[in-house]
Amino acid sequence: MQPPLKMRDIVKRFGTMTAVDHVDLEINAGEVHALLGENGAGKSTLMNCLFGLIRPDEGVIELDGEAVEVTSPKRALALGIGMVHQHFKLVPSLTVAENVFLGTEAHAGPFVKEAEQIRTVERLSAEYGLEVKPRDKVRSLSVGAQQRVEILRALAKDVRILVLDEPTAVLTPAETERFFEVVRGFAASGLAVVLISHHLSEVRRIADRVTVLRRGKRVAANRIDEVTNADLAALITGNDDFAPSTVEMGTPGEVRLKVDDLRLRSARGLDVVDGVSLEVRSGEIVGVLGIAGNGQTELVEGITGLRAVVGGTVSVAGTDVTGGSPAAVRAAGLVHIPEDRIGRGMAGYWSVADNIAVGRLDDALGSDRFLSRRRIGGLATALMGRFDVRASSPRQLAKRLSGGNAQKMVLARELSKDAGVVVCAEPTRGLDIAATAFVRNELVTRRDAGGAVLLVSSEIEEVTQIADRVLVMSAGRIVAEYSGRRPTEAEVGRAMLEGKK
Repeated sequence: MQPPLKMRDIVKRFGTMTAVDHVDLEINAGEVHALLGENGAGKSTLMNCLFGLIRPDEGVIELDGEAVEVTSPKRALALGIGMVHQHFKLVPSLTVAENVFLGTEAHAGPFVKEAEQIRTVERLSAEYGLEVKPRDKVRSLSVGAQQRVEILRALAKDVRILVLDEPTAVLTPAETERFFEVVRGFAASGLAVVLISHHLSEVRRIADRVTVLRRGKRVAANRIDEVTNADLAALITGNDDFAPSTVEMGTPGEVRLKVDDLRLRSARGLDVVDGVSLEVRSGEIVGVLGIAGNGQTELVEGITGLRAVVGGTVSVAGTDVTGGSPAAVRAAGLVHIPEDRIGRGMAGYWSVADNIAVGRLDDALGSDRFLSRRRIGGLATALMGRFDVRASSPRQLAKRLSGGNAQKMVLARELSKDAGVVVCAEPTRGLDIAATAFVRNELVTRRDAGGAVLLVSSEIEEVTQIADRVLVMSAGRIVAEYSGRRPTEAEVGRAMLEGKK
């Protein structure tokens, strides 16, 4: 039985950079096929060619032995190809239900069957354990909830081939377990599933076969039981000696960031941060964990000046910045790595150089009145090298970067600045093994140099490996704190699920 999908000799270039270099890929029905590689290896680009978001420059896509042209996502869906994107393709002003059925609405005459759509979303949400409220506006949702909407939108379509681009990045352990059950059920029913992931443990548990890309080329295609995790890590990084580092506990000093009885409300007037108090000291990483939608996003926004404060105070290095603008908070000595790198962390139609420079305008980049393009280019080139931002040049548009390289560009801008406090949310989301280790090392280096780091992450492993203190949030409150030692993942997971002190 021939594979339903074959991609033969696919090539995609962006200017002088070859993102996908003569890649072959075969996807079988009834299997989960993992696609691995470093950031910028070409994984998402290859799948975007399959889903019709971009057109390959060379090569052929075959479905059931026949060559097809996938000219658009609409054409892909008509062919039975669906995709859950790493970066959300949602309309913020529409409701969850409207996003799920956008372009495929059911009508009764000229009217959309809203009640039917809402019931369908409620059924799918319950069936797949992906809780969302169909009437909520997408713009009011946390990143984790938006990811669940993306997954539901794909599940609502009658697809034969489903591409999942980092689908579990913002899911909790329990949601991930349930989602894996759903994916295995898809495969058992004959669906072909492509999983792009950086988590070898996920791939090991769920995939039947694996293909590895490196620098745009296919370097391996095996059954998962034919390769070890060490083999995969070596294939991905090109380094046989790669291994994650062990981080020792820090030595806390004076308080740099102080949050006292902070209270924040949602657009609907609900208390989303309810009396949170915390301190972050120099030489310390404080990790904040919680199931998505429990106030972590709003906490970061309140601290960094992106959300109005209802009550309580925030101070940076002894300066009261409560209710201050993001510029005032930065001026006090705080840098921010936002969880939404595309919507909030960068300007896609600006160059990489301009995205880096915009956070450094107080540096010597020109005269009192004019910026120096030469100095901006020099700064960008240096930071791109230090943070391994892979682009054709500093002039490349930021929207042309892969997800991982976009994140590294944001990190380059923020972590290269001399600031006493670093607030980072999901800093390694979507990054490969080596890049994740690099980012964690940068945070630890900043801590060891006397910086105070507040790390908000959905990655329990990440926080428990590098944080010196761990806080657990539930329903807008701190419900658990671990200090003096690093808690186990099981301890933290129980606190997250129980949601009580």
